[in-house]
Parts: sequence; structure tokens; C-alpha cells
Amino acid sequence: MRRSRSLAGLMILGLIAVGCSTARTSNTSRTGIEQLLLSNAVDQTLDKVALPPMEGRKVFLDPQYLDSVDKGYIVGSLRQRLLANGALLVDAKDGSDVTIEICSGGVGTDDVDRYVGMPGIALPGPMPIQLPEVRLYQRKSQFGTAKISVVAYATADGHLLFDSGTALARADDSSWSIMGIGPIQTGTVRDEVRTATNHSSLISTRSARSSDSSTIVR
Repeated sequence: MRRSRSLAGLMILGLIAVGCSTARTSNTSRTGIEQLLLSNAVDQTLDKVALPPMEGRKVFLDPQYLDSVDKGYIVGSLRQRLLANGALLVDAKDGSDVTIEICSGGVGTDDVDRYVGMPGIALPGPMPIQLPEVRLYQRKSQFGTAKISVVAYATADGHLLFDSGTALARADDSSWSIMGIGPIQTGTVRDEVRTATNHSSLISTRSARSSDSSTIVR
């Protein structure tokens, strides 16, 4: 009995010395990290789609087969890439040279929670003690996955011009802690945020944009 009480006392002292942290906070219906997970996965997926040259061709982007969250971002990103590829985007299928259809096999997030520790235990006896759950190591991960395909065909006769096949990518965001130390955050989304908010990166980005603008003006 004395041994059980001594063990319980040591564990309680350990718990007093260990802190805890809660990372999830949102003032909107979806957290910023969740949205970045999906947009990051979409960007990676579209990077795998090598669009054919569209220089000077009238292109109609048909999103009727795209049914997913963040549909606006997916369509907008593809429009941006088509414009950068020289396409002349039109708002109606009639009169276009090429029709492009986009569809999704899945755009969403998943959570995984892993830990090493001990569940809460009730110790019986004359003075019963309820020991709380102890997590010595904990890792929480959230994943954003996007699976997209793009096809292009001649509007006039419907013959296939381009088929991207299925492109799939995944973004991740993880946080882990050991004995209450943490959370330490890692993942592709955190890397993207760090790069985008780095002052030197902003300067180089602005310089690149200024250079692009001057090139366009010329």
C-alpha cells in the first residue's frame, strides 16, 4: 500500500511540473491552417499538371464537373495558370477554340492524434485516488489532400487535345510535445508560412513583381 501511495505521489508531482497547451483557435467557421492545407494541396496538385501551349487560343473553362470545397480557389488557380500559358479566356463555350473541364476526386482534410502515456486510473483503497491521463509524448497531425484531373478538347468537334490524368498531392501540418514541452510545429504549411512571412522573402518577391511589371510595361 505504501508503495502504491509513493508511486501515486511521484506521478502527481510530475503532473504539477508538466505544462499543457491547446493550439486550435478560430474566429471563423474554418481555421486558417485548414484553409492553407487545402490550398497548399491544390497548388501542389496543379503543379503536376503540365498544361499544353494555349498561346492566342480562345479557351472556355468549364467547372460543371467540379464539386468540392474551395471550388473558387481551384477554378481561380487554374484560370491564372491558363492565362500565364497564353490562353485567351472567354465566358461562353460558343465561340471558343478549346474547352477545358476540371474535376476532383477528393479535396479534404484528415486528423491523426498519437500519444505515448497512461490513461486515467482510479486507485482503490481507504483513500481512493483518481490519477489523470498522462501523455509523455504527443503528436497531432492534420493533412490536406487534393486529387484533380484536367482535360481539354476542341470545342468545334470534341476531339481530345489534352488529358492530365489524375494528379494527387498532400499537405501536412503537425505539432508535437514531450513532457509538456511544446508544441513544436512542423509541416509543409508551416514551411510555406515561414517563407512567405520572412522579410527577405517579401523583399525578393516585391522586387520580382516590380521586375515583372516593368517587363510588361515595356
